[in-house]
Amino acid sequence: MNAKIISRKIIKILAVAGLLLIVVLWILSYSVASLFNYVMARQHILAGTVTVKQISASLTGKVEFSELYWKDYGGHTLVYVPHGSFRVRLYDVLTDNFKSTTVQELTLDEPQISLAFDEKMKIDFVGHSRDFAAMDEMVRGNDKNWTNKVSRVGKTEEQLLEEGRKKRRVQQLKIEEGWQNFNRENKKLRLKLAVNRCRLEIFFRDRHYLLSSVNLDGNIDTAGMTELKAYTGIFGGTMIGRGMSIRGAIDFAPKNVPECDLNISLFDVDPSSLGLGLNIHDKMTLTARFSGDVSHPVGAGMVNMKELHIPGLDFFDVEGKIRYEEAMLYFDNVKAKVYGGSLAADGEYNMDSRYYTIKGRGEKLKTRRALQGSHLHCEVDMDITLKSKGNAKNTVAFGSFVSGKGRYGIIPFDKISGSFNNAYRDLTFSDVAIDIGKYKIVTDAFNIKEGKLKLNPIHLVDEQGRSILRYTRESGLNHGVEGDLHHVGE
Repeated sequence: MNAKIISRKIIKILAVAGLLLIVVLWILSYSVASLFNYVMARQHILAGTVTVKQISASLTGKVEFSELYWKDYGGHTLVYVPHGSFRVRLYDVLTDNFKSTTVQELTLDEPQISLAFDEKMKIDFVGHSRDFAAMDEMVRGNDKNWTNKVSRVGKTEEQLLEEGRKKRRVQQLKIEEGWQNFNRENKKLRLKLAVNRCRLEIFFRDRHYLLSSVNLDGNIDTAGMTELKAYTGIFGGTMIGRGMSIRGAIDFAPKNVPECDLNISLFDVDPSSLGLGLNIHDKMTLTARFSGDVSHPVGAGMVNMKELHIPGLDFFDVEGKIRYEEAMLYFDNVKAKVYGGSLAADGEYNMDSRYYTIKGRGEKLKTRRALQGSHLHCEVDMDITLKSKGNAKNTVAFGSFVSGKGRYGIIPFDKISGSFNNAYRDLTFSDVAIDIGKYKIVTDAFNIKEGKLKLNPIHLVDEQGRSILRYTRESGLNHGVEGDLHHVGE
C-alpha cells in the first residue's frame, strides 16, 4: 500500500470524525436542556435540585445558562447564578459516561454563594444568613457603609451569645444527621474556574465573613495541584476591610490533608471589627504567606499602619512582623514613631475568642509634642500593656513612665515617674512623683484632658517622704511655704 492510499484513508477518517463531531455538537446544541436535566438527575455531588431558566449550547461545545438555582431538599437556596457558562468533555457526552471531571471549564457571573468550612477545612454549601441578604440589598443600593451594619461591632453581649447559640445548634444538627449539601467524596474535579463579581459568605468556627465582590481564576485539580488567583472588594462581618488578594496553590496529592502555599493580603482592615477595643478605626494592612496543611496552616508576614490613635497616644508608621498558627495571631517586634520617640511592641491575638495582649516599650517620647501648651518639657520612657476580652468595655491599657530632666513652667526637675491605667474611656494616673533635687512633688490628681496636663492637688515631700506643703488651686499653699511653687499648679 503506497503513501498516497494511506494519506487518503487518513483524510477520510478525519473527515468522518469531523463530520461526526459536528453532528454531535449540532445535536447537543438542540438537546442541551434535556441533557442538563438528565445529568442533574444522575449526579451525586450536589444534594437537592439544580434548575436553570434558559440554557443553550454552541457548536464549539460551550454551554451558556441563566437564572441557575441550586436548592437543598428543604427548598432553601444554596447558590444563585444570574449567568454563567461551562464546557464539557465531548467524549463523555458521546459515550454517556458523565462523571465529576466531565465539566472542563466553568464560568460564574455575579453568583451568590454561602460556604461553611469544618475544622478540617472540608467545604460545604449552606443557606444564606440574614446578614448575607442585608449585604446583598445594601450593595445593590450602593450603600458604602454596609460593612458596619453587618459587623459584630456594636452588638450587645446578648445578641452575640444568641448568634453563637444558633450557629452551634445548626452545626450540631449537621453533625448528628451527617448532612452535607456538597459531597465530592472519592470524586475528582479537574477544570478551569472563573468567578466574576461574586457575593460570598464564609462560615468558619465562630467567624463569619461577608465579601461584596469576589473575582477568582483557578485551575482546579483535586487530585493534584490547584492554582488560585483571587481578589475581592470591601468585606464585612467578623472583620471589616477594603479588600483582599489571594495567590498561590493547594496541593491535593498528599493522602491525608491537602497542603497550601498561599500569599494573602488584607487591605485597610478596621481594628475595631476584630474586637481590639478602644474604638480604634485606623486602617491596618496585613500580608502573609501561609503554608502547611489546609486544616491548620502556619503564616508569617507583616503588619502596616500609617497611623494609630489610642487615648493619650498617637503612633505613626507602625510596622512589624506577624505570625499565624492555630487561630493565634502573634505580633513580633512591631515598631512605631510616637511623639518624636519610638515604640517597640509584641503581642498576641486569638481570632476565636478575640482576646489579646500587647506589651510595648516607648523611649524618648517628647512631652512638648504630646502635651502641647502644658508647659511640661522633658523626654519620657514608658512601658505599656494592652489587654482585651474582645470589646471596648473589657479593654484596658496600663503601665508606667519615667522621664529625664526637664521643667514644668519655670520649675526645673530631675524626673517625673508614675503609673497609668486606661479602662473604657477612664484614663487615670497614680503614684506620680516629680523629683526636684532632694525633694519630690507628689500627686494622685495628675490627669490629661484634651491634651492638657493638670496637677491638683500636689504635695512637696522631703527625702523621708514627709509632707512639707500642700497646694490646691482653690486654697493655694498650706504651711506658709514660699509662693514660687504656685507655678506648679498652673
